[in-house]
Amino acid sequence: MITVYDVGPSYFPEHLGGSYQTRKVIFSLNYKKLPFKVSILAVNEIERTAKSIGAPPTTTNPDGSPKYTSPFIQDSSTGISISDSLLIAEYLDKAYPLTPKLVPEGTLVLQAVFADTVTAKANALTSVFVPKFPEWFAPEFLAEIEKVMGPPKLLSQEETREVWANGKKSFDELLGAYEGAGAGTFVMGGDNPVFADLALAAMISNVKIMFGNESEEWKNVSGWVGGRLGKVVEETLKYERIIG
Repeated sequence: MITVYDVGPSYFPEHLGGSYQTRKVIFSLNYKKLPFKVSILAVNEIERTAKSIGAPPTTTNPDGSPKYTSPFIQDSSTGISISDSLLIAEYLDKAYPLTPKLVPEGTLVLQAVFADTVTAKANALTSVFVPKFPEWFAPEFLAEIEKVMGPPKLLSQEETREVWANGKKSFDELLGAYEGAGAGTFVMGGDNPVFADLALAAMISNVKIMFGNESEEWKNVSGWVGGRLGKVVEETLKYERIIG
């Protein structure tokens, strides 16, 4: 059994994950049709839990000490624990070779660059989600986030419009890359997603989930990159979770 460690608590449905970083792993497992369960950790439980199961740190703190973050997984079938969503995707390909490939041979660097690029673009939208946080995250989780990041800043209507406009401009920069590569909905072309597509869906699905399927926000964002963002999210959500 694969256990996915998510951060919370949140009010997101468990099959979607509370963190978009964790959602990359959940979407990967759904696509591969691998059963799993989710374990929710408070922020101050992440390091202790990761160490207890042998999941490695993902980066370093400013003082150079190891930093542990979610997501990480533990696979009881193999006894292996892995951190970082892309490394988890690589592991799943190797451990379960009869399932669809997330990182086809020779694409690791390309996918890592693409995922980093869209992560930066998506993170630039974070401020417009702040008013929705109380609806989706438990008070104790919001308090932990505030300890780390400081009090949230609420934007004016004009500032909010500017963030959305800049977001559209930033994501639409990907249009040339898609068209230049001859890709359709998915970045590698063809009818099947790879990890980079699932990573994009994990981040952009926040708009659909937090604002609602019929919201103007989601209707607008789903049309970005020539309509690809909406298509990638909708196609990814078709892969249902297999309960472990």
